[in-house]
Amino acid sequence: MTKTVHIIVAAGTGSRFGADVPKQFCTLRGLPVVMHTINRFRQTCPGDRIVLVLSSQMTDFWHELCAEYSFDSPETVAGGATRWHSVKNAIDSACGDADIITVHDGARPLVSAEVIHRVLDALETTGAVIPAVPVTDSLRIVTDGSNSSVDRALYRAVQTPQAFDGNLLRRAYSAPFSPAFTDDASVAESYGAKIAIVDGDPTNIKITHPRDLAIAGIILDGD
Repeated sequence: MTKTVHIIVAAGTGSRFGADVPKQFCTLRGLPVVMHTINRFRQTCPGDRIVLVLSSQMTDFWHELCAEYSFDSPETVAGGATRWHSVKNAIDSACGDADIITVHDGARPLVSAEVIHRVLDALETTGAVIPAVPVTDSLRIVTDGSNSSVDRALYRAVQTPQAFDGNLLRRAYSAPFSPAFTDDASVAESYGAKIAIVDGDPTNIKITHPRDLAIAGIILDGD
């Protein structure tokens, strides 16, 4: 039987958000953001293992939230200094025998079952899959004080969950940290993995600014 582990990364400080608590703990339609995220995976992949990565400073607060909302917490792992360190901690402590590992942003509470299934289904023919959406804004590249237009058709905005063969991701995360690692696909790519892209979803937004909570609420109301 295939063992799948879904890592949900919620260890960030949310410094850009400007709230009293990190954005993943802010309330969205009556429930903290990350609880929405966890529920999406529980509903889509019942029986799969979920590992929640939290900063050590917020672990007690998280369990207080779980008590307040009568929410069953998944297994938790302490985060690290960067997102890379947080994911590595989860891989090292909780994913040693996983055949498939997905990594998802805790602040993406609207991920659909279709996107989750899309990345998992694509793993049948490849070892690393990411969802992405076309870029709709015009783009310019800025270098050394000058700028020029680029063909936006060549670019995609990357989302999560990102899904990987377990052995591949474990080996990729055994290499040293690099500031060039912006997501798990970049870690796998540095190891030599070829990254497959499947269709993401424009509504699979990441809560980054306060206005994103309002937008997410509107999207939820339309579900």
